[in-house]
Amino acid sequence: MKVVTYLRVSSEQQAERELSIPAQREALQRYAKEHGWNIVDEYVDEAKSAKTADRPKFQQMIAAAQQQDKQFEAVLVHKFDRFSRNRADHVVYKALLKKQGIVVLSATEPTEPDTPHGVLLEGMLEVISEFYNVNLKHETLKGMRENAAQGFHCGGRVPFGYRRVQRGSKVTYELGPDEEVRLVRQMFRMAAEGMGGKRIARELNLQGVPEGHRWRPSTILAILGNQVYLGHRVWNKKSAVNGTVNPADEWIVTKNAHPAIIDEKLWSAAQASLMSRKQNK
Repeated sequence: MKVVTYLRVSSEQQAERELSIPAQREALQRYAKEHGWNIVDEYVDEAKSAKTADRPKFQQMIAAAQQQDKQFEAVLVHKFDRFSRNRADHVVYKALLKKQGIVVLSATEPTEPDTPHGVLLEGMLEVISEFYNVNLKHETLKGMRENAAQGFHCGGRVPFGYRRVQRGSKVTYELGPDEEVRLVRQMFRMAAEGMGGKRIARELNLQGVPEGHRWRPSTILAILGNQVYLGHRVWNKKSAVNGTVNPADEWIVTKNAHPAIIDEKLWSAAQASLMSRKQNK
C-alpha cells in the first residue's frame, strides 16, 4: 500500500522529545516498513496547532488527495491528534479523504476503520483528543489569570514608554527611554488642557519626535485610555475571540504592578477633559 505521512508539532510541544518531528518520522518509517507499506510523500507542519485545519502542509496534503492521479491510499500519523484535535475537523477531513478511497491510520493507536469496533474506538480517541485540547485551553487561561493577578505580563506588545524586563520566570515592565516617557506625560498634559486626539497628534507630528514616527489620533487616544501609565496592569479587557471590550467586572486590574509614568491627578484631569469633549460633540 502506498501511504503519505503527516507529521506535526505545536510550538508548546516542540521541546517534548517524544513528539519531535525526527521522532515521529522514525516511528512512522518503522511502522510502514513493518507492514510492507511504501511511503511516497511526507507532509510536515512545524509550530502549528491542531485546533484548526488552517495548516499549510495539511491543506496541501488534502488537496493532493483530491487529485485524479493521487499517488496514495492512506495517511499515516503518529497519533490521531497529530491529524486534528478538533473533533469536527477530524470527522470532516476524514470523511473527505474516505470519499477519495483514502484512510487515516495511526502508528500508535491502531484501529480497524471499517469495523464497528474500529469506528467506536477511533471516535473515543477523537473525543479524548478534543477533551485534552479544551482542558489545555482552560488551564492556560487559568495560568494567565493568576499571572495577571500578580501583575505580570501575559503576552502582547509592551506599551509605548515601557520596556520588558525579566523577573525570574515572569515578565514585567520598567520605564523605557526618557524621550518616550516624556512624550507620554506630554500627551496627558495636553489632554488635560482640553486638546483632543487629532490636535495632540498634529502637535506631536510637528515636533518630529520620535524620528521617523507619525502619530495617529487613534494611537493617542489608546494611550490616553490605558491605565498602564498609572502603574496598573489590566488584563482581559478585550475578548480573545472577537476583540470586543469585555464588561469591566471581568477585567483583572492589578495596581502598582510597575513604575507609573503619570499620577492619579493628571489621569483624572485628562479623562474628565476627554469625556467633556465627547459629550459636547
